[in-house]
Amino acid sequence: MLKPQRPEAITLAVAIFIAVALNGPFWAKLYAAIAPASLSDWVFLGAVGVAMIALFNLVLLAFSLRPVLRVLLTVLLPTTAAASYFMHQYGVVIDVNTIRDIFQTDQAEAGDLMSARMVAYVALLGVVPALILWRVRWLERPFYRDLKAKLGAAAVSLAVLAIAIAPFFGEFLSVFRETPQLRLTLTPTNYIAAVSKYATKREAKAKDVAAVGRDAERRPEPNARPVFFVIVVGETARAANFSLNGYARQTNPELEKVKDLVNFNTASSCGTDTAESVPCMFSGLRRADFSNAKAAGRENLLDILKHGDVDVLWRDNQSGCKGVCDRVQTETLTGMAHPTFYASTGNFDEILLDGLQDRLSKVQRDTVVVLHMMGSHGPAYWKRYPPAFERFTPACKDAQFSHCTTDEIVNAYDNTILYTDHVLARLVEILSGAETRGVEAGMIYVSDHGESLGEHGIYLHGMPYTLAPKEQTQIPFMAWLSPGLRADNGIEASCLEAQAKMPVSHDNLVHSVLGIMDIETSQYDRRLDVFATCTHHPS
Repeated sequence: MLKPQRPEAITLAVAIFIAVALNGPFWAKLYAAIAPASLSDWVFLGAVGVAMIALFNLVLLAFSLRPVLRVLLTVLLPTTAAASYFMHQYGVVIDVNTIRDIFQTDQAEAGDLMSARMVAYVALLGVVPALILWRVRWLERPFYRDLKAKLGAAAVSLAVLAIAIAPFFGEFLSVFRETPQLRLTLTPTNYIAAVSKYATKREAKAKDVAAVGRDAERRPEPNARPVFFVIVVGETARAANFSLNGYARQTNPELEKVKDLVNFNTASSCGTDTAESVPCMFSGLRRADFSNAKAAGRENLLDILKHGDVDVLWRDNQSGCKGVCDRVQTETLTGMAHPTFYASTGNFDEILLDGLQDRLSKVQRDTVVVLHMMGSHGPAYWKRYPPAFERFTPACKDAQFSHCTTDEIVNAYDNTILYTDHVLARLVEILSGAETRGVEAGMIYVSDHGESLGEHGIYLHGMPYTLAPKEQTQIPFMAWLSPGLRADNGIEASCLEAQAKMPVSHDNLVHSVLGIMDIETSQYDRRLDVFATCTHHPS
């Protein structure tokens, strides 16, 4: 049996273990940032390691009562191992948006991230060390002697920390300032800080939501026919992989044949994750002014449409509307059994069109329907499309990207875009028959954010916006209007084609929908309406 160990020796061993074994992503990014080419560079790397160990040891010493430390590390070590695995596997960082996504992700999406390798990684580097610590015997000492020893260890750690940082203080400031993602990969401080921020600024549903657009009023032309307009919220679709935007592969074979489709080929998102982008695009706030807390405390586009006497419906095949649809009729389709779809993988996005034609045939009032797609949500891309749409092969069929080549990952992702193309083309086909029923129709499709597919070693999405690569922020954005709706608004095809060359973003969605629906309100900004330049409406 091992002899009893001093508490300060245990905390030091754990500090070294966390710094070395559970911070691989941090060391990889630091190495890339410094690109050591001289002895001083290597010494600086060593100084960072020593400073990390000293800092971690100081914190652990503060909790070094035996029962407290054991319970703390039982939670901390497996969680830190999971965070390290996630960052290593997908090349991402952890901030408050990542934590928000975790708390708002449904079981199916979370399950896609699980793998045998992840379980083994967490067990080996998290659970086993925690169990070992429970088996280690502690040296029993009188209280004051124990306190004196721990304070002495803390003083030594503080001195070592100062000695490690002082000679390289300028380098520390420079590297960590110029490479802000470093702090977002340093475990466990990254996720602890993110959870703390999320908890203190959590967007609790406001009891009193501020009224917005209560002055909304429909201004139809005399004898105008009802309008049936669809907003399609895409998921994780990046503009770069749409052949409509010049992608070499034909991922939009059906949409390319759709007459009068307007494709805005330079569009950007408000955020890099669903929990931020979806509330943002419907809020009426510009990205520069947006926060989830602001959006949660005020009404949004859907409320304004209701104030303007428009019927509103949200149909969801995703993990929820993130509070946007709280005050409108909602249909949740995710995971529901349906005889015409593949129950083994849940519902594909065509279920969003189920019954839509029947609704259209019964429309008597202006109606806006939002379709929230599952789209291209990863890492289980192969689950997002029926087998008939697996055109690009071989496709990665493993959430563990290290088990697939980059080409296989891209193939699976491109198949999701091919399927989205089909769903959108079918939607336009349904809407095209509206005029025979005395209804004008149209649709806007815009993705919530993009996706990284291995560029710069990064996968998935959710990077902080200031650090995010363009693959996560450049999104598809397109519109289709029936001939009658274009005529009623005095829109010429050539004008829209010219307008489509201008940059757009999520900032444009609210105002474009209000404009095309002829809703007059103080919340409307004509400058942000993508159709306004081409319409005859005065303001």
